[in-house]
Amino acid sequence: MQPWIKQILLWLLGLMGLTLFAAWVLVSSSLLAKPRGDLAARLLSDRFGQDVEIKDGLIVSVGANVKVNANGIVLSREGLSDANLATVGKLEFVLSLKDLLNGQISPRDLSINAANLMFVVDAEGENFWVAGSENKSPQPPNTNDNELWKFLSDISVQFSNSHVIYQDARNGLDLDLLLASADVGQTDTSAPLVLSAKGALNGEELTLRGELSADKSFKVSADFSQMDLSLDGAVDQEGYKGKLSLSVDEIGQLLEALKLEKSVSGTAQVAVTYEIEEGVSRIPELSVVAELDSGQAVKVTGDLGVLGDPTDISVHTDISLYSASNMPPSTTSRRNLKLTGVVMELVAQPNGIPKRAMVIKTNGFILDTTGEGPPPIEVSKISRTADGKLRLGKAVLRIGPPETPFIVLDGGIADALRLEGIDFKAALDLPAASLVAPELFQTSDALGTVSGGFRLKGTGRALELSELQAATRGTDLWNLNITGTLRNALKFEDIALSISADVPSGSALLETMGLVGVETGAVGLRADVSSEATKWQVAAAIDMDETDLSLNAEFDLVEPHPVLRGQIESDLIRIEHLRQIVAAYIQLKKLEELEVEAKQGAQETGATEDVVVIQPLVLNSPNPSDPAADGQAGNQGPIRNVTLRPLGQAVLMSGLDLGVTIEFRKIEGEKGVSSLSSELEMKSQKARLGPMKIEYGGAYFDLTGSIDLGETPDILTLTGSTGGWDFGEMMQALEVKKQANGILKGSFDISGHHTSVSDFLGTATGSATVSMRNGSIDTQLLDLAGLGVIPWLFSKDKGAAVPIVCARAPLYFSNGHITTKQTVVETDQVQLVVYGDVSLAGKSLDLAGQPRKIGKPLSRSPWPFTVVGPFAKPKIKVKDGPRRLARSDGAKTMPQKRQPCVPDILQLQ
Repeated sequence: MQPWIKQILLWLLGLMGLTLFAAWVLVSSSLLAKPRGDLAARLLSDRFGQDVEIKDGLIVSVGANVKVNANGIVLSREGLSDANLATVGKLEFVLSLKDLLNGQISPRDLSINAANLMFVVDAEGENFWVAGSENKSPQPPNTNDNELWKFLSDISVQFSNSHVIYQDARNGLDLDLLLASADVGQTDTSAPLVLSAKGALNGEELTLRGELSADKSFKVSADFSQMDLSLDGAVDQEGYKGKLSLSVDEIGQLLEALKLEKSVSGTAQVAVTYEIEEGVSRIPELSVVAELDSGQAVKVTGDLGVLGDPTDISVHTDISLYSASNMPPSTTSRRNLKLTGVVMELVAQPNGIPKRAMVIKTNGFILDTTGEGPPPIEVSKISRTADGKLRLGKAVLRIGPPETPFIVLDGGIADALRLEGIDFKAALDLPAASLVAPELFQTSDALGTVSGGFRLKGTGRALELSELQAATRGTDLWNLNITGTLRNALKFEDIALSISADVPSGSALLETMGLVGVETGAVGLRADVSSEATKWQVAAAIDMDETDLSLNAEFDLVEPHPVLRGQIESDLIRIEHLRQIVAAYIQLKKLEELEVEAKQGAQETGATEDVVVIQPLVLNSPNPSDPAADGQAGNQGPIRNVTLRPLGQAVLMSGLDLGVTIEFRKIEGEKGVSSLSSELEMKSQKARLGPMKIEYGGAYFDLTGSIDLGETPDILTLTGSTGGWDFGEMMQALEVKKQANGILKGSFDISGHHTSVSDFLGTATGSATVSMRNGSIDTQLLDLAGLGVIPWLFSKDKGAAVPIVCARAPLYFSNGHITTKQTVVETDQVQLVVYGDVSLAGKSLDLAGQPRKIGKPLSRSPWPFTVVGPFAKPKIKVKDGPRRLARSDGAKTMPQKRQPCVPDILQLQ
């Protein structure tokens, strides 16, 4: 070889070596790590559309393989000033030199240390990862699912001391996932890709496991110390399908994992099936069961349908506020009334208007509403506050029929878990008839509606009702106005209410309610009710033309025996007004009788708790309604299973110490002026009204009523006497045209159930005596009574009237049966003795009568008779029964001085 050739070759080899050395220096030298890092950062920025910086440069070690080491990687975003999207303390991976020379990049053994990933959503819903910076747009990756699977299957990944943080400003969700260690890889090419990690979520330790198979099915589980989360599913060309399951042994850990205050304790089970097809997300199955240690429980099942479409939701919700073992028993007292549960159901319909139902359960009644309309409860804007409270930003509660709810609450709750920071505004629009007879809840609008509103603000322990304003609308039958506040609506304490009501015509009002009209004229009521702590004050006044009546009372609900002191006063009461008030009261009492009949009907038909059987009272509308509305008039009302006592009875049964004076200073009528003073007392569960003494027009009335609330709370005892009443005037008042007259008097001592007048008569026990003197009776009345069978039976001469010297009827009552053995009616010639039974409950008679000449009790009775059968149509038989009587002791002589109106046979000596 020529020397110059050799010299050239040596020079070329040296140049090649220098070039290789320079290339090695360019690739591997730490002196060029910073420029290499800047170049790689620019390429990544263009690739992902985010600002990427490699602060500590890129180090490449070339050997059999190429090892890449990057330190201080920062992924930032304009607008995110307080944090970066991602930071990586150290990133290492290995590249095959052979693959690089063949133009392939296949990283292996990826190691990431001290990584922090921030996923942030602002208040407007902008995701900083997705949006990118204003002057950069991400390049779409040129890969498909198979390439991605191949990439993941060829690589192993190790994380250490890394954080994944998710923050959403819209709902306050803040999740910090610490991965102390995490490995991703597979044992061989046919095995699934496996994730194994240990770390903590917001300080709660967890273990992560996951598998991704070649058929694109996956399994992920997260195990905490007191809860387990699993996610199973599969990916296909149409989308995703999977099931999420969560089992919580202690809800407190779930709350802490979500950075919420640990305010409740209990267990929970959640199961959700989800689908994503062609970009549409659905949840076809949902099941949530939560049971708190304090006894409350919630169960939600259903189909949420297409997410974001509220008309596609079908959900059943059952909320119980007490455990089965601690469920409050049924109560008759409003003081012990408790809300026990709520059941809601929403069923999607093809027309987009869902069917809904809501049942509010208490231990005193059930409110059940069903129909078509918006859901009974809507909740939105749920968020976590900075101090760890669960906030309901907007909640709507509809109570009543779905089509026309009578109360709509709209507001929010600052702390839903503790029920604090409650603030709702309410719109009120309910049928006024529901205020008349709530147990027979009426949907008729014949009495108009009560419309208005109020505000609820406070906590689950002390809820204030303020700004109350309500008035009747849509009726001329009456005008009602209510204003006021309740400082504690839950306990019904610290109240200030003003109530006014005006009834232009009492007759029209009663007739509209299906009762008999009473011409009361215009009636006005004014009442002010206030309370502080346990002390109440009531001032009320009733005006009826010239008649006035006022009530002033002070009520102290101190335990164990509340105290009521008051005065019922009047400067003037006209007799005709008093009659009208009593007649109207009797008509209104019939509403309670209708309720009793409805409950009895429910028992006879074997009604269960979940079947509505009590029919509501259907009011007579003053204006004709359309046929469709008439067809729905008999629909059952929403209130059922009522166990609460009527309010007045509940007050009496509370152990009340009562003292009320009654002072009617002037009672004025056609026959003169009178007055009345009495007292209503109750102590040691013994109530007494009276004595009530009144004299008017020559007549008098003396009555005392009493109830032993401790021993026999359902029994009313009436004792007293009356006299001086003109029998003829009473017959005229009863609109009997036949003439009769005489002076009546009586005495009584009778007990019976006070639920209604019919119940009192049907259960009456005791005695009474009614007598009359100096009277007469139309002979046609005797004929109607079956006593005028022979014209001369009661008098020698037939005439228009028969004189009655005296009449006396001692009566004995036993459970609604009246027995008499010594009833006597006497004329100047004849003594008629009547004996037998009258059944008030069965409305039937079984009587026998024997007329005889006065002073001849052993003589033959010419016309004995019997009256047997129902009140409406008894059978009268003449010449029926024994005609002669005899004393068992053989007595047969009348005394020298005979006593009138005492059976002669009992006077024999």
